[in-house]
Amino acid sequence: MSMTQTAFLRKADIPTKTEIEELIQGLGYDFRILDDSETITKLEGLSCSINGHETFFETYFDPPTEITNDCDWIKPDLTNQDLAISFVWGADFAAGACIGLISIALIDKAQALIYYLDDEMKYSREMLVADTPQFLGELEKQKKKRIPSSTGPTSTKKYENKKKSFWDKLKVLFKQK
Repeated sequence: MSMTQTAFLRKADIPTKTEIEELIQGLGYDFRILDDSETITKLEGLSCSINGHETFFETYFDPPTEITNDCDWIKPDLTNQDLAISFVWGADFAAGACIGLISIALIDKAQALIYYLDDEMKYSREMLVADTPQFLGELEKQKKKRIPSSTGPTSTKKYENKKKSFWDKLKVLFKQK
């Protein structure tokens, strides 16, 4: 299962790799984009490091209509945005943290509008700031556990009727690996 977060912004306002790194490091994270290009739009994916954890996720650059044709609920928010950057990742908390932090940089530097398409949710800067420690906390738990696959899954029957939050879905996804 993959997840997609999309930023809508003006192409002329996209910050450089260095600007993104400096802004995120200013938030207190050990963050680096590991690719050589200073212009992120020239890349088909990003290799990043967050607090020593390396990750990779796909990036797609499209006209906004490529996204809004399937997501009418976004159209009312768009004004002069001429680019949609889609970040696609799978079962990787480090990627989720990096995408959230890059999205914060895009909001701060380019007034980007951020959407999590899978749940039809618009993200504010505050929501992204709050999510990052959760991603990193789950990453640390996962790192400490490293349970052998022979232990088998645990039962979650008592929770089947409960609507799962974004975090619950991520936790289930990561337990499947």
